[in-house]
Amino acid sequence: MRISEDPAPGQRLGRYELLRLIGEGGMAQVWAARMEGSRGFHKVVALKTLIPALARDPQFQRMFLDEANLASKIHHRNVVEVLDLGDTDGVLFLVMEWIDGQTMQRLLRPALRPMPISPAVAARIVADAAHGLHAAHELRDERGVPLGIVHRDVCPQNILIDRDGTVKVADFGIVKAFERLGDTTQTGEIKGKGEYMSPEQAQGHAVDRRSDIFSLGVVLFEAVTGALPFQVIHDFVLPQAGTPEPPRPTLIAPQCPRALEEIILTALARDPRQRFQTAGEMASALEGFLVRTAGANTTAHVAELLDARCGDKMGEERQKIASATTPQQRPGWRAKPGALLSAGSFAGEGPRSSRPGGRGGLGVLMRAGSDALRPVALPWLVAAVSTGVAVASLMFVALSRPRDARQKLDPIAVHVQPSGAVVRLNGVVLGVGDQVIARPQPGVSLSVEAKASDGIAQTVELTSESPARVQINLDGTGTATGSAGAADSGKARAE
Repeated sequence: MRISEDPAPGQRLGRYELLRLIGEGGMAQVWAARMEGSRGFHKVVALKTLIPALARDPQFQRMFLDEANLASKIHHRNVVEVLDLGDTDGVLFLVMEWIDGQTMQRLLRPALRPMPISPAVAARIVADAAHGLHAAHELRDERGVPLGIVHRDVCPQNILIDRDGTVKVADFGIVKAFERLGDTTQTGEIKGKGEYMSPEQAQGHAVDRRSDIFSLGVVLFEAVTGALPFQVIHDFVLPQAGTPEPPRPTLIAPQCPRALEEIILTALARDPRQRFQTAGEMASALEGFLVRTAGANTTAHVAELLDARCGDKMGEERQKIASATTPQQRPGWRAKPGALLSAGSFAGEGPRSSRPGGRGGLGVLMRAGSDALRPVALPWLVAAVSTGVAVASLMFVALSRPRDARQKLDPIAVHVQPSGAVVRLNGVVLGVGDQVIARPQPGVSLSVEAKASDGIAQTVELTSESPARVQINLDGTGTATGSAGAADSGKARAE
């Protein structure tokens, strides 16, 4: 098989037979493959093939192989193991252990909608992920020199959960290979996921293990509350200057124990010196929380939840792998250099595939780089390139129109009192305090809710005719006013 051809089920890369396409992005395809040995030995593995645009770049090849070799040295129960690296007929590929389970992302969104999990199970999953991260961070070479491995893309897509409840972190070293290559390659920009990025990573500064700890704090916040602490909704929320403070998890999820809340906020400290200094410290804090407040909570509890939420999907995927056949080969490599995996609104799911097999079930487990291989992450707080494109388009159109038309395209600044109130847009947490929201199109109505720590809340509706500034006061007056003289559009309520 040459690099210009499209891999298909039944084709071989060395001793690996491709069974089923389970993930596809702008930089790689991921397959379920059968590893074959002597005397009938075979084993299912996950095999990642790079698209031609990257595989032809000698500089990228060297860096990718260097970083993948580093990742292959990590041996820990909570890390997906790299089994092999190969280059067959110009196709560069990476072989990893097969995980018979689901991503944490799918566990948190079983019906494509956010669904938080219990604090105890969330703490168990994240504690195990922290153990895996710590093992990677501590890795040393044969002379005892620290290798300085940093994951750089800790997120629910890269935390896998096996059917038995074992948690494994995937895709070490891949993002670093991209970063070392530079800001761009032949496929376009290569960045990370803004919702989970630490401030220092988003600003392009040097990162260390504490950056991964921040990202893991975002994951834990999302697992407990069902929301992101720094939520960006495509086309509606505009990036703001400065770094906001995350809301306290108990404002969104009152059932979150205070002890767990303090662990989350420590991990999310803006100053790396105020965070846990190692993932081992964070894991120990979570283990202590589980012992003190949650009683015995083991991988069996994680497995039980995984089966309840994703059991049907896992069963379907297992059947598809078992019955994989060899279709006719199809000419033409169809991977799209520079393409993005869609964020799928708030669900974070990739687009439906037009290829046989689609992306259901385990298709999200080892998707193209588990999203680490896709070009993502604008500056911190910007969740995807679509946001930047929407904002840029908005500004271009606004500047090209007459002043009276421009006024209707101006964003809406929502100011809240007190400043510590949690703000939601259409039920999704945006953050704490003032927010800037893109003006909706005519006929579209957006619901903005502000809620103070004492339970007083107010909801206002924003339309294309709303004023440029909307003030929401939760100081007992229950007022919502607009600088353009708009009538109050919300009612104060106590919850």
